[in-house]
Amino acid sequence: MPYVPIEESVSLHYETYGTGMPIVFIHPPVIGQRVFKHQKKLSKYYQTIFYDLRGHGQSSKGKTPLSILLLANDLKKLLDELGIDKAVICGFSNGGTVAQEFALLYPERTIALLLSGGYSRVNSPNLSGLIRLAMSMAKLRKIPVLAKLQAKTHKYFKEDEKDFFDYGKKADADSVYEYCRAGLHYNASHSLYRLKMPILLVYGSLEVAMHHYRKDFQKAAPQTTVEFIKWASHRVPPRHFPQFNGVIHKFLQKLDKPPALR
Repeated sequence: MPYVPIEESVSLHYETYGTGMPIVFIHPPVIGQRVFKHQKKLSKYYQTIFYDLRGHGQSSKGKTPLSILLLANDLKKLLDELGIDKAVICGFSNGGTVAQEFALLYPERTIALLLSGGYSRVNSPNLSGLIRLAMSMAKLRKIPVLAKLQAKTHKYFKEDEKDFFDYGKKADADSVYEYCRAGLHYNASHSLYRLKMPILLVYGSLEVAMHHYRKDFQKAAPQTTVEFIKWASHRVPPRHFPQFNGVIHKFLQKLDKPPALR
């Protein structure tokens, strides 16, 4: 089981599959890297990298409170240890804040930025309410409840539910709280103009409350591409993986011209 030491008290668990252009996936709170289990199919064409953030899944917690900056630098150290100079950075939901921060800090190491349900800042009651609810439950040490909710709402196959629950309940409550809080207060909207790499935003057609978040990117970074997955809600990567994987592959074809996805 591979681990990368980040600092004296922190090791990050990771899994990597395939060869080719590297894509690293960054998960939201609680559920861990297992939420991307169906993105392993992309390893037929790319080197896919999945890892658990501090205090999630099989990664250790450490002693430093989580911040988006800290998590972005953890990713740099992970890529350094794996000998990867440049990668496609893909974040899902709150994981997108870490992806953005990495791209802003290390643009020379970011081939492209992919965000599913992404936002540069939280400025809607719906998203703010969901994050604050997760924070409250984490503060009450209700991680198994959060994991159960995520397992039910993120599953595609029946067996996904148990898999997601078993993995999600490993999350440390303090780490979940800190990760949610950091995402809630993150604001990169005034820095998006610095993102010069290709950007792909993916939203479910049904998550209408999230659609306005694309506008900050489109205004500041005109190279942004936006795709809507029909009949999908916020949980695109696990629940609509055929379409999500297809959109990613089509987008990256323009950069690397891999063979057509079958």
